Amino acid sequence: MEVSPVKKLVAVALMLSLFCFCCFASAETDALLQGLITEVGDGYFLMDDTRQGAVRVNLDGETTVYEGVVTGDTLAAGQYVYVRYNGVMTRSLPPQVTAEKVSCFTVSGTVADILDTGYTVEGDAVLGTVIVRTEDAFPIVGAGVPVTVYYNGVMALSYPPQVTAVYTVVPVLEGVASGVTADGFTLTADDGATYSIAVTADTGIYTLPAEGERLKVYYNGELTDDTATVALAVVSPEAESMQDDAAEE
Repeated sequence: MEVSPVKKLVAVALMLSLFCFCCFASAETDALLQGLITEVGDGYFLMDDTRQGAVRVNLDGETTVYEGVVTGDTLAAGQYVYVRYNGVMTRSLPPQVTAEKVSCFTVSGTVADILDTGYTVEGDAVLGTVIVRTEDAFPIVGAGVPVTVYYNGVMALSYPPQVTAVYTVVPVLEGVASGVTADGFTLTADDGATYSIAVTADTGIYTLPAEGERLKVYYNGELTDDTATVALAVVSPEAESMQDDAAEE
C-alpha cells in the first residue's frame, strides 16, 4: 500500500522533532555538573564532577546566580553542589566552565529513627524533621548521630517532608590500627592524633582489624580524653570503595 505524501511529511516532521528533543535533552544533561567542591579560589572553584572528574568552575559576579544554602561568599571545600552552565567546556586541564547557576541543598540535624529505606533527621533549622531516603550502604548512621545530608533540591511535600540523599557527612575517624584486642584498638590518624576505640556487641564489624591496617571508624560525634570512643562501625576504606562501585553499577 502506497503511503501518501502528507503522511510522509508528518512522519519526517515527527522524526525531526524527536531528534531535536533528544539533542536538547542531551545538551541539558551535559550542561549540568554535580559533585564535591575540592578547592575555592578568587572567582572560581574546583570540583570533582561525578562524570567529568576535576573541573574548574569560573564564577561571574554579574551573571552567576546561587540557589539553596550557598552564596558566592559561602562556597567551601567539601560542599556537594550542582552547577548549570551553557554547555561550553574548554579542553584545558582541568576543563573549565562558567557557571550560570550554583545550587546546594542540605538537611542538617540529628538522626532519630532508623527506617527500612533510610532514617529521620530532627532539628534542621528550617525544615525541622525530615525523612531521608538512601540507597547506599555507606556512610553508616545511627540514632543520635549528627548528620548533614546533601540532596538534589527535590522534596516530597509529605509530612514530614522527604528527600533522597546524594551525599552524606557523618562523624568518622580514619587512621591506622594498633594495639588490637577483643575490646578495641588504638587508631592513629595521619596528623599523629591517637584515639582509643571501643568495640561492642553493637559495633558493625566483620572481624577484628589487623595490626597496621588502615580503617574508618564511624561514631556518634563525641570525643573525650578520658573514655574510649565507641565505634558504630569499623570498615576498611577499600571495602567501602568496593561497595560504592558495586552500587553505581
